[in-house]
Amino acid sequence: MKKVSKRIGFAGLGTMGKPMAINLVNKGFSISVYNRTRNKTEEFENMGCAVAATPKELAKISNVLITMVQDDKAFFSILDGPEGLLPNAYPGSFLINMSTISRNACIKTMEMCFEKGVKFIDCPVAGSKPLAEKGNLVLLCGADKKDLDENRDILLSMGKSIVHAGPPPAGTSLKLCVNLLLAQMTSGLCESASLAEKLSINPSLIFETIKNSPALDCGYFRMKERNILNEDFSPAFSVKNMLKDLKYINEAAKIKGLSLPISFMEEKIYEKTLKSGFYDEDLTALLKVLKS
Repeated sequence: MKKVSKRIGFAGLGTMGKPMAINLVNKGFSISVYNRTRNKTEEFENMGCAVAATPKELAKISNVLITMVQDDKAFFSILDGPEGLLPNAYPGSFLINMSTISRNACIKTMEMCFEKGVKFIDCPVAGSKPLAEKGNLVLLCGADKKDLDENRDILLSMGKSIVHAGPPPAGTSLKLCVNLLLAQMTSGLCESASLAEKLSINPSLIFETIKNSPALDCGYFRMKERNILNEDFSPAFSVKNMLKDLKYINEAAKIKGLSLPISFMEEKIYEKTLKSGFYDEDLTALLKVLKS
């Protein structure tokens, strides 16, 4: 049987989606793109990519659809309805969602794909913009193994490794668990720096200690050193996205009857950070709220 060539349609060219799509082009894949804000497609048009005017148009020229958008609302706005991706996707084609959405949204998508005859890969990513640009994302994949193997080359053009968590919604479930940890590591670091200042200790000594401690030293703390010490909150991962993920985390826990008291408080403090006007800043902007 002749192997069908992959025609990739990429929807969502924001902070993460743009570098991911560029990596696909650089790896030699033929891709078409769609973005709600048209001017973000100009760079891809200049690279020779087809630009779809609507999600429907993108679906009609693709057999592998990749979505990378902000949240449930943005996801379903391009997925469903007469002009959406899924009603216009070809049976037997693939939908690879790389957005972080809620677990319930992922389950709903899985059911919709089954009804349409579309193969669904649930594959959010671990990593921020710099890692996306370098193609060093970790891909948290919920998929049938055969479907994963068929698209492994596409996925590894955007990331350095794949963690196969099981069938959907395992990818999204794993992403929520990982981002729970991310939120708590960030707040712990910000609280530690705030306390150090109050105790007349230079916060740089915290990082010196971390670097010399096998138990505490980790890449994430090293990545956030500049943010904390220079109070430079240029976004790698924004406050609004961290808050969105915390809401999804606490929703999933509640549905399963699990109490997550620390994550519940994390959601409240990030709500305060967002309402303080820091929504588009790096999640370490939490430091400003703690010090206020």
